Amino acid sequence: MLAQKPSGHITGGLFFSLASRARVHESLLICYTSRRIASRVPGCLTTFRKAITTNVEDVLIIGAGPAGNNAALELAKRGYRVTLADRRYAIGDKLCTGIVGAECIRQFPIAPEHIYRAARSASVSAPGGQAIHIGREEPQAYIVDRVSYVASYAQQAQEAGATYLLGHTVHSVEPGRDHISAIVQNGAGPQEIKARSVVIAAGFGSRLTKSLGLGQVQDYAGGIQATVTTTGVDEIHVHLGKRFAPGFFGWLTPTTENRALLGLMARKQNNEHFAELLAHLQEKGIVGEVVSGPSRWAIPLRPLKQAYRDRVLVIGDAAGQVKPTTGGGIYYSFLASRIAAEALHNALRRDDLTEDALSEYEREWKSVLGGELDSGYNARRIYELLGDRQIDFIIEALASNGFVEKLLQSESLGFDWHSGAIKEFLRWPVLQGVVRSLGGIAPKALSRIA
Repeated sequence: MLAQKPSGHITGGLFFSLASRARVHESLLICYTSRRIASRVPGCLTTFRKAITTNVEDVLIIGAGPAGNNAALELAKRGYRVTLADRRYAIGDKLCTGIVGAECIRQFPIAPEHIYRAARSASVSAPGGQAIHIGREEPQAYIVDRVSYVASYAQQAQEAGATYLLGHTVHSVEPGRDHISAIVQNGAGPQEIKARSVVIAAGFGSRLTKSLGLGQVQDYAGGIQATVTTTGVDEIHVHLGKRFAPGFFGWLTPTTENRALLGLMARKQNNEHFAELLAHLQEKGIVGEVVSGPSRWAIPLRPLKQAYRDRVLVIGDAAGQVKPTTGGGIYYSFLASRIAAEALHNALRRDDLTEDALSEYEREWKSVLGGELDSGYNARRIYELLGDRQIDFIIEALASNGFVEKLLQSESLGFDWHSGAIKEFLRWPVLQGVVRSLGGIAPKALSRIA
């Protein structure tokens, strides 16, 4: 028999509103202290819940990103007692370009009003200025309001019965014989939450994985991004080369009218590279002023070696379930959360939350995502060895020999699944010659992909 609980709500002296689904990012309204304030906010949820000190939840989820919110939704729909804690008050505000594939939208629907535009094409510019245009008639991805998208899953989870504790930092998790014990802190002081299981979805850099003996993600890059004004930008622009994003890439992603997200990934000196990219595009008259930002975040490039143990699962960025090629993680986080919810459902109904029982999650997520992460990481290692001249050579060859058109016609090229396209790309004789000339780890990385 599944434990039942009342309909979901937010606690901790905080109220969360999705009064206007058309502009959720403007209606994540936080009212800190009183019902009087909340009463003036249409749609605010004003139900209080006493601090959880004695009841044992079925699942404690840490982190209200796409992974945590969808896990909460999947489990709450099945009738489990689910509590989600996040140190932030604003749901879904993690920095992100907000580009999601068409497959992700089909699997994890989004309200149409949260989509800025469809993405059918992109322009890729080499260091020397040569550019190639990549496009298909059908939309391959969508540029979305990430805050609204992620927050909508939090709202659905609450409606299904999950309880949200925003502004609550989880300091420690201690697995016990028949439950886990978490110490959670907010402005009112520490409290203990007990649960039969815990899902860590707290994003990259969470110290909880290390404290639980699961280690930490060992390889990562830095991201930096700002909102800028633009002129005549109607497709995604990608910029390569050491000046702007050594070993990675910069981007200009249009959102609303005359607005775009300008950003890049790099291992170091992100501020300097961002200034270079901004100045370059301002000189060309493509970008105007910075409206907000820049802001910075870290992006995992490798998954945890093990993302489970007794009563514990790790999902999303915290587990390193991110595309190493692009740094995109929304879809993979959603998929991993669905797999985790199914594994937990099976374990909870058997009342067997041992490491052996939860290994089902590891096997399944790796069968779905593991090959993609491995291929993407080895491709990334090769790309980081390329110099500007080699990138120029490759882009010029792509622009002149029809290989791009051939690749676009191939079913192996997909927005979210890169391994097939990587293998086909690396079979191209021009690229094979470049890779072999690199020496070092490149041939070994190439052999691992092939």
